[in-house]
Amino acid sequence: MTHHTPSSPAKPDPRFLRYWQAEAVRLRETHREPLDDAAELRLVLQGPPDLGDRILRRAGLLAEREGLRRHLLQWAASARIALVLVWGLALGAGMGTAAAALGTGDRPVNLALALLALLGAHAATLLIWLLSFLPGATPSTGLSRFWLWLTAKLARSPDAALAAQALASLLARARAWRHVLGGISHGTWIAAFTGALATLLVLLSTRRYAFQWETTLLSPETFVSVAHALGALPAWLGFSVPDGAVIVHSDGLHDLSAAAQAQWSSWLIGCVLAWGLLPRLVAGLASLLAARRRLRALDIDPGLPGWLELRDRLMPRHRTLGIDAPAPGPATRGPWTGPSPTALTGAHAVLGFELGPTTDWPPAGLPAWAHDMGLCDSREDRRRIVDQLRRPPQRLLLACDARQTPDRGTRAWLAELQRLCPHIDVLLLHGPGRTAIWREALDAQGIAITPSLAHWADAGPAPDHD
Repeated sequence: MTHHTPSSPAKPDPRFLRYWQAEAVRLRETHREPLDDAAELRLVLQGPPDLGDRILRRAGLLAEREGLRRHLLQWAASARIALVLVWGLALGAGMGTAAAALGTGDRPVNLALALLALLGAHAATLLIWLLSFLPGATPSTGLSRFWLWLTAKLARSPDAALAAQALASLLARARAWRHVLGGISHGTWIAAFTGALATLLVLLSTRRYAFQWETTLLSPETFVSVAHALGALPAWLGFSVPDGAVIVHSDGLHDLSAAAQAQWSSWLIGCVLAWGLLPRLVAGLASLLAARRRLRALDIDPGLPGWLELRDRLMPRHRTLGIDAPAPGPATRGPWTGPSPTALTGAHAVLGFELGPTTDWPPAGLPAWAHDMGLCDSREDRRRIVDQLRRPPQRLLLACDARQTPDRGTRAWLAELQRLCPHIDVLLLHGPGRTAIWREALDAQGIAITPSLAHWADAGPAPDHD
C-alpha cells in the first residue's frame, strides 16, 4: 500500500476531536479490517511513552491519512446546520402557538386554554426529561432524534454513519450523552419560548384583547387560588397579578376596565416567562455544565476492543536504551548481502518480512542448514531479495509479524515471491494479533501457515552439507 507522509495540522486538534477521532478509528478497525499503520507507528513510538497518548496520536495520524478527520468535521458542520434549522423551526412554532392562543382579538381570550397551549407540551416534555434520569430510562427525546435524522440527511460523506456512531459511543462512555441530548432539547424549547414571548409582546402591544376564564366544574374561588399560585413567581419578577375581585369578575359576564385587561396581559407574559422560558434556561445550563464536566474527564480505556490489541505494539517491551560500551570490531558495518543466488539453489531459506527494528534475528532454533536471507524492511531489501531469488531455494520460510495487517502491498509482495519460489510457507510471529486476517489473505493466495520453526524444519529432509 502506498502511503504519503502523515501530515500534522497547523495547530493541535481540540481535545474532544482527538477522542472522537480515536473512537472512530477504533470502531472502523473493529468492524472492518485493521488499518496499515507501519509509518504512523514509527512516529508514535518517538513520542512520550504513555499508552493513552500514543493511542490518540496514532488515531490522529490515521484519521488524517484516511480522510476520516475531514469527514468528522463535515459531520460536525452538518450537525450545527441541522441544529440551527431545528431551533429556527422551534422559533417559528413558538410564534405560531402564541398567535393562535391569542386569536385575532374578535372574541375574548380563554386564559385557561391559552395557558395550556403555551405551557402544556412544555410541561409534559420537561417531566419526561426528568423521568429519564430514573434507572433504565432512555435519554433520547423526539427532538434529539429529529436532529440526528436531519444531520444524517445533510451529512453525505462516506463515513457519516461512522461519525454518528463514534460520537454516540464516545458520549455514552463518558456518560454525557443524556446531557447533550437534554441540552439540544432545552435549547429547542428556549427558541420556541423566545418566539412565543416576542409574539405576545408584539400582539398585546398592538391589539386590544379581552381576557376571561370559563369553567363549569370549578368555582370562582378555585380559579382565584390557581391564578395567584401561578402568578407568585411572575410577581416576584415584577409582573402584575390581578387581585381577587378582578379574577372573580373575569368570568365573561362582567365588563373589565383596560387596567384589568393589562394586568391579565402582564400575568400571561409572566407565566410564560417564569414557568416556560426560565425552567428551560436553568435545565439547559445544567445540562451544558454536566456535559462539559463529564467530557473533561474523558480518557482512553486500553481494554476496549481495538485498543487492547495495540498495547504490545504501542508499548514494546524491548526498547533501545543506548550503547553501554563500543562494540568490538569495525565501527561500521555494510549492508546485508545474504547468501549468493548459487548457494540458495535447491536449499532451504528463511526471510523476515517487516518485523521491525526490535525483533531478534535470526530466530532462535534456526537450523544450521537453513540459509538466512535477512530482513526485508524496505524497497532496497526487496530488490536485493529478488536478485538473490534468480535461482530460488527449494523451500522459503517467510516470517511475518502477526500484529501487522496484510495490506495490498503485502499481498503483492507475496505474489512476487510465489512467482520466484516453488514453495513458500509463512510463520506468524507475535501472535495471535491479526492471525485471522493473515489466514484469510494467505488462503486466498494458496500459501500455507506453519505453526512453528521446528515444524517447518521437520516437514522435509534437510539438505546434505557433507
